[in-house]
Amino acid sequence: MRKALIVYNPASRNAPRRERLLGAAASVHAVGWEIEVTPTAAPGHGTDLAREAVKSGVEVVFACGGDGTINEVINGLAGSETALAVLRGGMGNVFAKEIGVPRAHDAAIRVLVDGERRRFDLGLAGDRHFLLMAGIGFDAAVVRRVPSAHKRLLGSASYGLHAAIELTRYQPTPASLTLDGEAWQGDLFWALVGNTRSYGGIINVTSQARVDDGHLDAYVFSGRGARWLADMAQKLVRGRQDGAEGVIFRRLREASVDTPGLPVQADGEYFGETPMTFGVAPAALDVLLPRGKGQHLFGAN
Repeated sequence: MRKALIVYNPASRNAPRRERLLGAAASVHAVGWEIEVTPTAAPGHGTDLAREAVKSGVEVVFACGGDGTINEVINGLAGSETALAVLRGGMGNVFAKEIGVPRAHDAAIRVLVDGERRRFDLGLAGDRHFLLMAGIGFDAAVVRRVPSAHKRLLGSASYGLHAAIELTRYQPTPASLTLDGEAWQGDLFWALVGNTRSYGGIINVTSQARVDDGHLDAYVFSGRGARWLADMAQKLVRGRQDGAEGVIFRRLREASVDTPGLPVQADGEYFGETPMTFGVAPAALDVLLPRGKGQHLFGAN
């Protein structure tokens, strides 16, 4: 029998019951899969469970929860031959949506065990990996302020609410960055380094990012004032931010933010403050994709 593990976060919004996951896991037993189901018990537990799975020779770890649960699991799998698969079961489910994972868990498991196994780059924020993207400045300030209770009650809307509040008080900060050895200084409102494309499941900010090119796609937004914010919001929605006033784009291998005290988020989770270096771990993780899905994330199909 081929062995897999489902790591799920019972505290996440829309978390499935364990019995439901056990039933979904049983649906592939007849085709040679034995899947255990284990809940996380505390923040960071998903990483420990994934590391134990690697040591035990588990072939696939399914992460069932929000993108934060996925982030914990990838930090336990990075650099191994154990593959990641994702099941919807949290608040955002950004990556699951981006690669077309079915909503129903039994259908998703059947699709994924028969799926395509592709090698992904991972981003690095300090010494921690991320799968999707990392933000410095405005969006990280929002992530830092959203209480867990609001996430459970309002879901993704909690971020929109707190973003609206944060816009009334957040000010750009004089900052020093280094982008692949090139120094940049200015009033930093927001910086984003992307390994994938979908931002919050809403818009594609890093719309040309590839998960197999050994680079991150980075935007630096430097501006202030209500008029600039309104204009930039419209451009982001339309995907027309390139070349706009106060916008720098780079495809890079490493970026560092040297100015202390700026908040950092990665995969929608608060990661701490700068100074911090961001980089790439090339071909660091196998990911199971539904057949024919997610191909837009690769440079050569």
